Amino acid sequence: MDINKRAGTVIVSGFILLFACAAAAEEKFGIPVFPGAEYDEKTSDYLDEVQCLEAAAYRTPESPETVAAFYAKLGLAPVKGKAKAHTTFKKEEVEVAVIGPPRKDAASGKKVNDTLITITKPE
Repeated sequence: MDINKRAGTVIVSGFILLFACAAAAEEKFGIPVFPGAEYDEKTSDYLDEVQCLEAAAYRTPESPETVAAFYAKLGLAPVKGKAKAHTTFKKEEVEVAVIGPPRKDAASGKKVNDTLITITKPE
């Protein structure tokens, strides 16, 4: 098999997996995932296991202001009194937190400069 064909297969497979993760989260929580955000399995597992939440986490290079504006346009209610380091929205039991850089990665403990989106619901 030609290397270009294999690389194309990987790219297509990765796109399908990314789309499937976003579609699953939208179906599970009833809230769309920010377009182009990538699923963060380690952070999702951390929130699920340690925080006892049904959770899906995503990362994007977009600014937290851009991501927050997306969720505000969907009509989600902003939550007052949450941490000032991020913006939180709520729809019924589901919360969407938009956490901007710099922040500490939950899995590695390293400083990262992307925006984290967590969609959570109590178990």
